[in-house]
Amino acid sequence: MKAKSVFAVLCALTLSCSATQYSLAQSGTQVAPIQGSTEHVELPATESTAITETTTTSDTGRTRNTIQTVTDTIVTSKKQRPKVGLALGGGGARGAAEVGVLKVLLEEGIPIDIIAGTSIGAVVGGLYAAGFSIDELAERFDDSELMRNFMPVGLKFRIAVAPIMFLPRLVGYHPYDGLYRGVKFRKYANSLAGENSEISKLHLPFAAVVTDLVDGNSHRLTKGNLGEALQASTAVPGLRKPVEIDGRLYCDGGLINNLPVNHVREMGADFIIAVNIDEDLDPVPLKTFRKAGSVSTQALKIQLYNIDKKPNETADITIHPNTNGISLISRNKKDGRSGVEAGIEAAQKAMPELKRKLAALGIMPTKMVKAN
Repeated sequence: MKAKSVFAVLCALTLSCSATQYSLAQSGTQVAPIQGSTEHVELPATESTAITETTTTSDTGRTRNTIQTVTDTIVTSKKQRPKVGLALGGGGARGAAEVGVLKVLLEEGIPIDIIAGTSIGAVVGGLYAAGFSIDELAERFDDSELMRNFMPVGLKFRIAVAPIMFLPRLVGYHPYDGLYRGVKFRKYANSLAGENSEISKLHLPFAAVVTDLVDGNSHRLTKGNLGEALQASTAVPGLRKPVEIDGRLYCDGGLINNLPVNHVREMGADFIIAVNIDEDLDPVPLKTFRKAGSVSTQALKIQLYNIDKKPNETADITIHPNTNGISLISRNKKDGRSGVEAGIEAAQKAMPELKRKLAALGIMPTKMVKAN
């Protein structure tokens, strides 16, 4: 009687295993051969069903192997995290706001894998990529040191002595057009970068966006001397002389590409944070344009608004600090301080949406200790 019972149980087990394998075969699932009672078997990550082997105990007290299906996909190799890129726009002294934004991003643990910047955005991004402390950079804007090196002599004085500067042309010397050369600023930027003055060797991929005066196209500088690249990217036409690099003549990248979202995308970013530091384009009364310089000021706002409209839309998220009232060429300490504060405020406001979008990509920032 006992022998018959044992025989019946073994038959039942055999039929059960056969039925399970037949069912898996019918569903298109590959059945892995059993290697032993404790081995874990995995299929390639592309399969929709994984198979594992486990050990159970039957009514007879003997152990047996069973096949179980798991609905979750097994990933056999670690998936690379999507790359987060930062596009920093141009805007002269308003670049202080970008420092404030970057400060908050770092404190909140937002990963930054790629940076491209135009004009002052190149300065902020390039120095950060070189390892310069973002807190110290904020101080350079706060006490207007950076802008004083950007424009060593006040613009009004420079314009006043412009006729004298043109005298060498009468004797055959023909430098590139512009009021400032930018050499002092190049040396200043390299001094802040220290040993990290070669772009291709920075801590993370970086590009300074420039405009080629010859072919009229937007280019990015991803190798060479950092200070020289920043000098070229900030060479505002008419104000700073263009910079010749490897037979090409470059000026401010903001001439046609003030918010380089496309460059960041081309550099391999999957998710792009854009920082737009333009002033708001608000309607103004007609009497405003009776003031000297008011038409050119409004014209520049209109130009920047239209240049940056598409990048604003193509970025995954745009942070837009309130930079109203901060002049492009301001060397005022108050403007530097208010710019940093505006950037901090705008970044904090955008943080919930930014974290939500990053979470959808599987990126969970780790908040850092707040910087000074």
